[in-house]
Amino acid sequence: MASRGFTLLELMVVLLVLGVAAAIATPSLVRLVDRLGERSEQDRLSLYLQNLPVAVMRQGGSYRLAPSTGYVPARELLGNAPAVLPEEAEGLLVWVPAAIEYRSNGACTGGILYQQLSGGRRLTYTLDAPLCRPRVMP
Repeated sequence: MASRGFTLLELMVVLLVLGVAAAIATPSLVRLVDRLGERSEQDRLSLYLQNLPVAVMRQGGSYRLAPSTGYVPARELLGNAPAVLPEEAEGLLVWVPAAIEYRSNGACTGGILYQQLSGGRRLTYTLDAPLCRPRVMP
């Protein structure tokens, strides 16, 4: 009479194979989650910088993005700008080495802005006059 089910040895082999597969896959998943988080931080700042000239134009005045000495929280540097900085921008660190002027017609003088991501990686954005569309430099 044949018994039904699996032996303890068969179950242990299956668990061992699953454990090895999980150990191999986990670092890749962690890297993927980190990259997605960094991409999200980059996208938040890029979207904000794209909307800033339009917000200045709607306001009807001009705006000066003041230079900073090193990396500072984005809320500290951009908090008084006409464009609304999203709540998710709390952890963003930015550095503006030279002032960037936005005129009432939406044009700007251009410049460079640096961002430090939560993982420590740093990005350089160029804002080319007159439209100041942010471009991430490699």
